[in-house]
Amino acid sequence: MSETVEIQEQSTNDSWQPFVGDETIGLLRTKGFSNPDGSLNESGNRILDETYRVMQACGNPSVGENYDTGIVIGYVQSGKTLSFTTLTALARDNNYRVVIVIAGTSVNLVNQSTERLRRDLRVNDRFGLDQKWALFKNPDSAEEFDQLEMLLDQWRDPQYPNDRCRTALLTVMKNGPRLRNITQLLSGLNLEEVPTLIIDDEGDQASLNTRARQAAREGIDIEDLSENEVSTIYRRINGLRAIFPHHTFLQYTATPQANLFINIVDRLSPNFIKLLTPGAEYTGGIQFFRENPHLIEEIPLNDIPTATNPLQQPPESLIRAVQTFFLGVVAGEIQRDQQNRSMIVHPSRLQEDHSTYFNWVRGMSQSWARLLESDDETEKNQLLAEFRQIYIDLNLTVGDSLPLFEDLTGHHLIHVIKYTPIIEVNSRRGSTPQIPWQNNYSWILVGGQSMDRGFTVEGLTVTYMPRNLGVGNVDTVQQRARFFGYKRGYINYCRVFLDPITIDAYNSIIEHEQDVRNRLEEYDINNRNLNEFEREVVLNRMLRLTRANILYDDVDRDRFEEWYRIHAPHDTYSLIKSNRDSVFEFLNTRESQFQESDGHPDRTNEQKHLVTILSVADCLKNLLNKLKFTRDSDSASYSSLRGVLQGHLEEFPNEDCLIYLMSARSIIDWTRRTRRLNRNDELQQLFQGRQPTRANQQYQIGEVYPGDREIKDQNRLTIQIHLLNIRDSEYMDVPTLAIWIPEHISKDIIRQDNDINGA
Repeated sequence: MSETVEIQEQSTNDSWQPFVGDETIGLLRTKGFSNPDGSLNESGNRILDETYRVMQACGNPSVGENYDTGIVIGYVQSGKTLSFTTLTALARDNNYRVVIVIAGTSVNLVNQSTERLRRDLRVNDRFGLDQKWALFKNPDSAEEFDQLEMLLDQWRDPQYPNDRCRTALLTVMKNGPRLRNITQLLSGLNLEEVPTLIIDDEGDQASLNTRARQAAREGIDIEDLSENEVSTIYRRINGLRAIFPHHTFLQYTATPQANLFINIVDRLSPNFIKLLTPGAEYTGGIQFFRENPHLIEEIPLNDIPTATNPLQQPPESLIRAVQTFFLGVVAGEIQRDQQNRSMIVHPSRLQEDHSTYFNWVRGMSQSWARLLESDDETEKNQLLAEFRQIYIDLNLTVGDSLPLFEDLTGHHLIHVIKYTPIIEVNSRRGSTPQIPWQNNYSWILVGGQSMDRGFTVEGLTVTYMPRNLGVGNVDTVQQRARFFGYKRGYINYCRVFLDPITIDAYNSIIEHEQDVRNRLEEYDINNRNLNEFEREVVLNRMLRLTRANILYDDVDRDRFEEWYRIHAPHDTYSLIKSNRDSVFEFLNTRESQFQESDGHPDRTNEQKHLVTILSVADCLKNLLNKLKFTRDSDSASYSSLRGVLQGHLEEFPNEDCLIYLMSARSIIDWTRRTRRLNRNDELQQLFQGRQPTRANQQYQIGEVYPGDREIKDQNRLTIQIHLLNIRDSEYMDVPTLAIWIPEHISKDIIRQDNDINGA
């Protein structure tokens, strides 16, 4: 096939070349990713290309054994299910005999994933010789064992036609008993030379060892953890993996923070990475919070219920959100736009709060419907005036395609208000309800956890989420963004109501998410082992990386803002000389560019400096990257700083900086400042203070010399190079740095230091 040839030519891995067959192409055509002539369209080729590269990183089915763990990272609501469904089809094309999908932590999610696989793989549409699948959901019976044994025997039978062999497709809930049952069932089978793909959907949720932090505190080496010292689901997943001599375990997620920061010796630590890119119609954090911030509406703090601010009636922002939704529904019905229009109200994790908001929304809807049908013209006109204000706001984003206000009101609006189902999505009345999307055009869902991770909301346009950040785990907050998705065709009807702190959090999450993907990109493209990945990322300190209980190793934070100093530049004699040589090698070729800095004529020689302007790129490449500082208090943070500057250069490659040679009149005429060490064997004080320190008849405080801290440009990266003699020691001519980081470059870095990652 032409698709197969094209992808193979682009391949960067010569280990094996997957075959793209009828099962994969048929799925993509069924999903609408083809041209009239049957060839794949642009989106189809993108999906196929990415799926091919994931498959190529998995175990070659023609070899006897394989044990790999990979992670596939997409965006929230971006099509990860389509990716692993296509991968499942490609596994069948390449004679994988078993595919297991660990499909979610709830019955609803398992049912949702199972039905999606059944539909997309056309399991119910094909019969007899045309059927390539045998689908099992939570298998645990003797009859299912017999069927699975027969399927595997057919693959082994050299006389049985290969094209009549079916791949066993098993979906299982991410639940201790369910995972135990499927492991016990499968362990009775002969699984030698049975290529298997195990897909962990939402692989950062529940799968990881939630007792890792406890083990670290107890001083238990991670390699010595017994089965009784790890969490149940983690143990069950590893037990399932252990029965397959040839398998690849793939973690699919949009929030990989936990998977990337567990200890690399952990059995679920991924050793390869693949990044997914969304289609052109996808709208995520950048589209909502950066390109279209007018779609984000701030919920005033007075509208958020707290212990000191209990609300007795629906807040104005909730009223506005529901009215926005109803007008959008009417417009959608008139224009016959989308299969569904929906709204979610997510007040908190508490079912009591769900009930309160559910009653508010239902009460408002019933009241508005009665009022619009009544003869009370005064009250009716007042309500319509409120809707007109909403209309004006919608018109600012929708524009000329928005129907006239008069066409959106009247009986059409009444019908939408009266006949839009309002559903409480939680387990308060038993099992969490499944939404029959095909039964109604418009829906309002009120709930919490059940509408987070993995829950698909069809046609979501309006989100009202007064829920606070809680502890601020970035992966948890990110997964609440059900308002992301393929919405470009109707994004101007969308509105997201959030409190001010959560809005700030999502803006920080966008920066964090892009930083993570930028750092991982080369590991994807070049097939690099993730064990080599330096565990550090940009993350605003208002957020936490992930839940602490799964992290065996501590994480540290660096705030790169204002002054950064080296604490122990004298760490070893060899590095003192090496760093000094690097400094002078850098300066000797740029000596002519330096000149004496401005200052008071009464400064001492120690208070006079040379200065020049150089490009940040030049200084990073030829100076900062050449210097080494190995003390624990310096090495990791210095490496992180260089990473921050490198990231900044990718966006602003032409930025320049100031370089000061402190206490220098020329490259060879340089006053060595004398400094003490403290009891930690670090510099007690690097910066010289201002002069005079007290006002007198001749000078004001700091008039002669403002102090080293003021030797900078407030809005420009500034690098001070000092040469020190360390008092009461043999350390002489010790070069060190102080670096001013202006606000526009400043970053919060979270990083993990341990001996394994540093090896």
